[in-house]
Amino acid sequence: MEEQRAAFRADKWDAYVELALVERARGRTEAAFEASERLRERQMLDLLARGRVAGGEATPELASREQDLRRRMAELTQQLESSPDRTPGLRDPADAAAGATAAALARAQEAYSTLLVEMREANPAYAALLHGEVAPTRQVMSALTTDEALLEYLVGDSTTVLFVVTRDTVAAFDLKISHNTLAAQVDFARSTLASAKEGAVRGAWRPSLRRLYRQLVAPVEASGLLAGKQRLLIAPHAELHYLPFAALVRPGPPEQVLVERYVLEYVPSASVWLRLRARPGPPARAGVLALAPRVAALPGSRAEVAAIGRIFGTQARVLVGPQATESAFRMFAPDQGIVHLATFGVLNKRNPLFSFVELGPGENQDGRLEVHEVFGLTLNARLLVLSACQTGLAAGALADVPPGDDWVGLVNGFLYAGVSNVMATLWPVADVATARLMERFYTELAAGRSEAEALALAQRAAVHNSATVHPFFWAGFTLVRGR
Repeated sequence: MEEQRAAFRADKWDAYVELALVERARGRTEAAFEASERLRERQMLDLLARGRVAGGEATPELASREQDLRRRMAELTQQLESSPDRTPGLRDPADAAAGATAAALARAQEAYSTLLVEMREANPAYAALLHGEVAPTRQVMSALTTDEALLEYLVGDSTTVLFVVTRDTVAAFDLKISHNTLAAQVDFARSTLASAKEGAVRGAWRPSLRRLYRQLVAPVEASGLLAGKQRLLIAPHAELHYLPFAALVRPGPPEQVLVERYVLEYVPSASVWLRLRARPGPPARAGVLALAPRVAALPGSRAEVAAIGRIFGTQARVLVGPQATESAFRMFAPDQGIVHLATFGVLNKRNPLFSFVELGPGENQDGRLEVHEVFGLTLNARLLVLSACQTGLAAGALADVPPGDDWVGLVNGFLYAGVSNVMATLWPVADVATARLMERFYTELAAGRSEAEALALAQRAAVHNSATVHPFFWAGFTLVRGR
């Protein structure tokens, strides 16, 4: 099947890197860039193959199978959650039963994933996406403004290639850093950002992020291609999906983090960005929907959505606690210009299609807004904010899936559902500090700033506040651009 071929190609990164290097050596930089795009296109299309595409027609037999599997998964999930707590290390029948239930749930989820692919094969909208073409380099160049540059990374076993595309130039840089070295350095950098304890605040995070700046950004700045640029569109690859580029340290004087110099946005790939950008724009919506279902566990989330209510006044609908249900989201979200979810995000390491944002249950909804369900939504929001833990990650960071190769995540699902911009997080974020950053972000947004500018200004304010200077408090928020 085409989906299997896509997955096969996505696992062969190094062939694309070698092709890109060969084309670069021949002086065919545009062809080298398009080789990188072909890899990314296959990865994203493999994602779309497994999503619930809205508007698809299913035979009665397939629809019945889907209902049965969803019912079975709900039953097994409820069984797992209702299992009594057991003493770790004791082997008793309850342990065995829970293990069997978890295994049965994993099998049901895998069967459901396979069924989704089967259901999509007859869907015309999906077929059009599956056979889409990689955007020509010149088309990417013409889509950029004069103050923008696209930085697209391609990571291979032996080296990493950086493509820089501007309105009038395309260039390729061999960064001479292997996949294993890069992965180790990103992992180490993330470990220094995992908390903001006293020792870390004094600057232990700076050396690793300074080194990654020298390796990943300094070569293109030294070339002069970023002169006059104010915005960077970043298309990461592999472990670079988990790196907060905003916190990379530019040597001084004065020493700066990258977000102090540029407004940063992320794109899945140039071709996918152009595909999403070409969709008809959503009608202008003034409404704001803010949900905080877990205020007891996340007390800062109450203040967070209350601030949104104050900033937007009568335009805002704020739902807290038992009112912030999945049913309410499904009812109100399609008509909102901004949707804000202040809650938990849960990654499913075995099957990323079942990662979810936690909302309140009720009215035949379990409260889990899962990735595969998001693909079936039709949304018109200019912005959706996932102010939750690790919503920006797919499964690769935490499971035995090639990192960045999975591309199955809530962000991509919401982009496909029609959202223009999605803000998400790269690690578990601090409750109170997040509420303050979000208040500044929405204040800037309400004043007329773009989403990317508002986030940059909020992050810069956090950098210059001694209580939140550590990137743990602000760098985990990323904005992914779909239009």
